[in-house]
Amino acid sequence: MPVAALTKEIQLPTDQMILLNAVAFVLLLAGVYVYRKMLRLVDARGGFVRSDLFGLPDVLITGALVVLLILLVAMQWVMPPPAKAPDASGAKAAVSGMQIIYGALQFALPVAAILAFLIARGISLPVVFGLKRVGLVRAIGIAGGLVLLLLPLFMLVTTIAYQFLDGHTEPQELVKVYQHAAKTGRSEIIWQVFVAAVVIAPITEEMLFRGYFYAVLKRSIGPLPAALGISLLFGAVHNNALGFPGLTLLALGLTLAYEWSGSILVSIFMHAWFNATSLYAMWWATNHGMMQ
Repeated sequence: MPVAALTKEIQLPTDQMILLNAVAFVLLLAGVYVYRKMLRLVDARGGFVRSDLFGLPDVLITGALVVLLILLVAMQWVMPPPAKAPDASGAKAAVSGMQIIYGALQFALPVAAILAFLIARGISLPVVFGLKRVGLVRAIGIAGGLVLLLLPLFMLVTTIAYQFLDGHTEPQELVKVYQHAAKTGRSEIIWQVFVAAVVIAPITEEMLFRGYFYAVLKRSIGPLPAALGISLLFGAVHNNALGFPGLTLLALGLTLAYEWSGSILVSIFMHAWFNATSLYAMWWATNHGMMQ
């Protein structure tokens, strides 16, 4: 698998590239086997995510929020924000680390409102989200192993997308801010992006997309159609053509892991592991002169 093809700027010695590709290929085969088995299990038994506790109010709320997100995504594609004007040095102005944190908090308010609504109806959050099904330490370990198996699949899909879209798309704003901070040694921005991507986003996005949207739709249309629909929505809301296929695959893997474990903790920690691994890889490549 051409790992280096993910970005033309990364270059490794031949022996290291051969070893990396060999390891990635083994993990790719293992990942296909494990996630295919999860998919068949969910298709046959329905998984362990509780959907029976949700009712018509949740269907209405989910429908309204999903339609709103689809409209926002459509507006971003039809009317993209204007390009930032260059500053005195000729470089385009970039958003700050704090703005990235504020962006990561965009789902915090609806998540808080949904949780309050569930509590007001007497629904137990530990029960509905499976918080007691898997212990904290075990959830972290399971999540790390599942992410390790998912990464080669993600990289393969992103590589294919890169070949089709090369020169016609840009990285996400968070990626550009982080890469610039890594190049210039702006540790405060690095940590702000880390908090946004590894702490805030995994909690808010998993609670909303997997914990609520998916569980509600599962009761209405079944686990597999709900998983595919929510995964496509998850990939689309990140508003990046290059990242869309990989993020959709990532979301599907997170959903399958949630169904297999029955605990939202597993998908939250998987999300956090994935983002942390991606940030570290970018930081390492930048600081070792392997990325322009």
